[in-house]
Amino acid sequence: MMIEIGQWKNEDRREGPRVRLQLKLAMVYPQYEGRPARPMFHGKTQDIGMSGLSMIVDYNVFQEGEVAVVLALPPACAGASRKVVMSTAELSYAIHSSKLDAFKIGLAFRKFRGDGKGLLEAVLRYALKDKGVVGLQDPGARFRANRPRDSQPLGW
Repeated sequence: MMIEIGQWKNEDRREGPRVRLQLKLAMVYPQYEGRPARPMFHGKTQDIGMSGLSMIVDYNVFQEGEVAVVLALPPACAGASRKVVMSTAELSYAIHSSKLDAFKIGLAFRKFRGDGKGLLEAVLRYALKDKGVVGLQDPGARFRANRPRDSQPLGW
């Protein structure tokens, strides 16, 4: 697991704060008639929060509609088993970056399965506790007054 702490300089339009955190993920696309199996993409998050995530990929994996997302969380301690968070998410954007020569893909979480929301929040709290609050990406003043409860800054 790699944690890179940084502060975004420009205001953001996201619903909640983000942490630069690389977690392994799998996106499973819906089954379509005529396809023998559900397509799957494996990658890593670039940043993640309770409302969604972004990732950098070599090619455009954007598709309209919802996908299933499986996140592999780091083990809680040495020797512990890894846990996974499963959710549905909607791909919200795909931007080609000439600077990175790659695509940045954004996903907005729609619904977590089981205790996935709590598990993800615990990992984000731990990452911030270890590195400090500067790891948050603050979405800007215009969102502070009316943030949904699930996207309040962690630990506040």
